[in-house]
Formats: sequence, structure tokens, C-alpha cells
Amino acid sequence: MKRLVSAIYQEFYPFDVLFPQAEKLSTSNPDDLKAGDVLIVWGGEDISPSLYNKGRSSFTGARITPSRRDVIEFALMTAAKRKWIPIIGICRGAQMLCALDGGILYQHVNGHAGRGHMVNTLDNQQFSTNSIHHQMMVPAGNHVTLAWTPPRSDVYVDVDEDGEELLNKPIGVAVDPEFIHFPDVNGWAVQWHPEIMPVDCPATKYIFNAINPHV
Repeated sequence: MKRLVSAIYQEFYPFDVLFPQAEKLSTSNPDDLKAGDVLIVWGGEDISPSLYNKGRSSFTGARITPSRRDVIEFALMTAAKRKWIPIIGICRGAQMLCALDGGILYQHVNGHAGRGHMVNTLDNQQFSTNSIHHQMMVPAGNHVTLAWTPPRSDVYVDVDEDGEELLNKPIGVAVDPEFIHFPDVNGWAVQWHPEIMPVDCPATKYIFNAINPHV
């Protein structure tokens, strides 16, 4: 029987409903992770840009030095990667998972707040999700974008080597990623918030169907 491990918070919905026989543990200690676990890292405030080797823009609410929460969650993810434990990252957790895999974040985008966010999927589905974020994953290396929206933003904020903020629409941005599989870290990064959506809605079912064969 698998065990759901929640980083810091005692939150498990909707995964406790999707995996009804799973045991549950909330922890901040990487040593608690063991084979058979599934680690869930939840949403919240911006992660420190130092986690993806960038300077801090004026648009981020994070400090350049990692917060206590950053340190705890990144340590849990690093331990999960080492032990080959599946990781589910939700919103902030998705962005941290992107950083763990070597990607970066745009530190501000517009057009990604509110409901009625229509998402397209790799297997030609379309459904509505919520969207409550102002930063965006920019994956690097080996990854599969499972769901996305057509570009919704006309502002993408990056920070160059001199710390200058770059506000532009980058050439080559084909889609705004919403759900990414990072096979090299055994991770699934979900930008929307299934914990405030019905467990039987298409968006939540899509997450479950994508993750379930691997956990």
C-alpha cells in the first residue's frame, strides 16, 4: 500500500480520495521518506530565485535567500529524487519541481489569474481549470508538457546576469505550460489547484490518469 506524504501541511485532498487505501503522513523531515511513498508539495508563496540560479526581480514576493519553507521542501524533493519516490508538485510545488529539474521561472506573467482557464492536453482533450499564479515554469532538459494553454501573457519577466529585469514576450514561447512530467526526477508538476476543485472534474481526473500508472 502506498503512503501519501504531504510536505509540512496536513493536506491530502484530492489525492486521499483518488488513493483511498493510502496511508498518510505530514512531515518536514526528509529522513521520513521511504520506498512506496508519494510526496506532495503544495502551493503558496513564490520560491526563492536562488533555487534556480537567478537574481531577484521586483515582481517576486520571495527573498533571494531561501525561506525556511524553501529549505524544507527542496530538501524533501531532493531526498525523494534520490530515493526515486514520485513527487506531485502543486502550483508553488510545481515551480519548485521545475527548479529541481534544472529549469527556471519567469518571475512574473499576466493573464493567469482566475477561473475559466481552458487547458489543452497532449492527448487532445480540453477542459477548464482554475489559475492562481503569477510566475511560470520554464522547463529545461528532459520533460513532457502534458497540458498547456495557448500563450495568455504579454509580459514575461526574467532577470539577466546583470540583474536587469527583462519584460517582453520571448521568441519561441509556443505555449504556457500547465502540467509537466519530469521523468528524470519522477515528478509531475501541476500549475493549477486541484485541492479547490471537485474530485470528479475532468482536470482532476486527468491528473490522476496521468500519475496513477507510475505510483
